Amino acid sequence: MSKNQIETKILKSSRGELFFADDFSKYGSPENIRQVLSRLEKEDVLVRLAHGIYLKPKIDPLLGNIYPNIEEVAKEIAKRDKARIAPTGVLALYLLGLSTQIPLKAVYLTDGSQREIRIGNRSIKFKKTAPKSFAIKDGLLHLIVQAFKEKGQKEVNDDFLNQLKPTILKLDKSVVDTQLRYAPVWIQKEVNKIYKA
Repeated sequence: MSKNQIETKILKSSRGELFFADDFSKYGSPENIRQVLSRLEKEDVLVRLAHGIYLKPKIDPLLGNIYPNIEEVAKEIAKRDKARIAPTGVLALYLLGLSTQIPLKAVYLTDGSQREIRIGNRSIKFKKTAPKSFAIKDGLLHLIVQAFKEKGQKEVNDDFLNQLKPTILKLDKSVVDTQLRYAPVWIQKEVNKIYKA
C-alpha cells in the first residue's frame, strides 16, 4: 500500500532532508499522505516545520534535533515553488559580513507566495514583491543594495561605506554598467562613488 512507499522513502532518506507533502501525491490521497506524515511526526521521525513541510532532522545525542540553516531551507522552498527569492534587511547585512548577528527572522523577497515558516526558534518570511525587484540579477549587487536600504539613506556614514567598500570593489564592471541602474538613485550614487574612485 502507498503508506509503506511514503514511509520507506522517508526512512531511506538522509537526515537533514526536507519533505513536502506534495512530494508524495503519486502515493495516495492528500488525506492518506497527511495521516502517514502525521504518524511519522508522532513517532519523532519527522518534524513539521510548516503546513505541508517536514524535516527529517539530524539528531545530536546532547542537543537533540539539529535544524538545517535557514538559507538552505529557504532555497529548497523556493526551488519547490519555482519562485525566485532574494535576501533582504538584516539577513543581507549578515550575508555580507556587516553584521555578526544571525537574524532570528530571515526575510526574503519572493515572486512566489507570501508565507512565514518557523524553524526551531527562527523563522523565514517570504515577502511578496513586484517582479521588478528581481531586475538586479547579480546576487552580490542585490545584497549591497539591500544593505543600503536596511541602513537607510540618512544613516549611511563613512564607517558603513568603508565596511562595504571591499564588497563593492568585487562587483563585475558589466554588472555595474548594466544592473546598477535598477537601484534607487541615491544608492547608485554611493556605489558609483566607491566603484569609480
